[in-house]
Amino acid sequence: MASKTVEDALNYLFLHNTVKKDLQEGRVPVIVRGEGNYIFDEDGKRYLDLMAGNTRPNAIGYGREEVAKAMYEQAKKMHYYTPAFYITTPAVELAKKLASIYPGELTTTCFVCDGSEAVEAAFKIAKQYHYLANQQKRFKIISRQNAYHGQTMGALSALGFLNPMRNVMAPLVPGHAFLIPPYCYRCPLNLTYPACDLACADALDSLIQFEGPELVAAFIAETMMQGVGALPPPTDYFDRIRQICDKYGVLLIIDEVIVGFGRTGKMFASEHYNIKPDIMTMAKQLTGGYAPLGAAATTRKIAEAIPTFLHLHTYGNHPVCCAAALANLEIIERENLVANAAAMGKVFLEGLQELQKHPIAGEARGLGLWCALEIVKDKKKRTPFPPQENIISQLTLAGRAQGVIVRGMGNNALEFAPPLTLTRKELEEGLKAIDQSLYEVEKKLGY
Repeated sequence: MASKTVEDALNYLFLHNTVKKDLQEGRVPVIVRGEGNYIFDEDGKRYLDLMAGNTRPNAIGYGREEVAKAMYEQAKKMHYYTPAFYITTPAVELAKKLASIYPGELTTTCFVCDGSEAVEAAFKIAKQYHYLANQQKRFKIISRQNAYHGQTMGALSALGFLNPMRNVMAPLVPGHAFLIPPYCYRCPLNLTYPACDLACADALDSLIQFEGPELVAAFIAETMMQGVGALPPPTDYFDRIRQICDKYGVLLIIDEVIVGFGRTGKMFASEHYNIKPDIMTMAKQLTGGYAPLGAAATTRKIAEAIPTFLHLHTYGNHPVCCAAALANLEIIERENLVANAAAMGKVFLEGLQELQKHPIAGEARGLGLWCALEIVKDKKKRTPFPPQENIISQLTLAGRAQGVIVRGMGNNALEFAPPLTLTRKELEEGLKAIDQSLYEVEKKLGY
């Protein structure tokens, strides 16, 4: 029987991307409290959060009074003023702090409310830069198949797979093209790395030629791809991408919305691949989920070429959110959480690789504390389960019954992205629960 809160949610609240039948049948918990790396539902059940808030922002765990106090003090002093025509100090302080830790030559930041808005801002930076360089024809954006860049209309137009969010909202923003992804486990070209010589990256060259080099403004890519579950690229993939972008004067936008601020065991995942972005997007772990904030950063060369950035969101550069980010970043650095993500991530991935003993566990992959386990019906053929079997949903529900929060990505993978504060004891608890969840679902399937 649904609780009063669930009934009220059904009657009065749009839950994002949630099937109403799941509410009606009691499959959507009401979360009321968080402590450390655990959350508690209204019935008092405790769950180890292996998804850092499920959309992965929670870098520092739940209940951090230091961040709450920073927000409170800023709200008392100056809770809001417009991001246009006036300056507020927290935004300047945060932008200066970020400039000191950015990869490559990034220096200048635009603050928005989330990752989707950050992607929109990145597209605006790229197009305004080309427009002012007398290249007004450059309007096209290239992303990748299986890419995920957000849900606002511009960001959704760069979504690289078909799903209801894309289909229902069509027609989307024109001028988007899609490159094949570096998905080695299921190579779209049926090649094998490294013998393939990065044919998936080289395909960008022919795609730009096909779209018209004089028409392409930017290529956007997640450092690790979300759409099939925590997919790192081959080591030298982005070297080839950077060369091709430079060849045609196409700006390289790197999407670090999920992986920025320590998730992969580096402050930014770009550091693993020595990527030098022209523009970079961020959100999620920037505030640890304590306040809504996203950002798009660019180089001084690009920023100085734009005398007036034509962009305005009411809550851009929000003082309270910027104060939360500054406090969050201080905790990440003081407690060496990036190093902890690297150390715990290595152990986590080794544990997932051991779980490949399961008949439905295909490939374990990841970097730092963002990992995935590809789920297959036939290991030898790498055949996925038919969507109607809802295998990923079965596994996430089994995990929840075992007291852990995990997430499915499409019909392909189980995904894991715990807070950077994860301990060895919690890690072992989580792996044990995942192991048991796999056994239980396999038993139902007759393996």
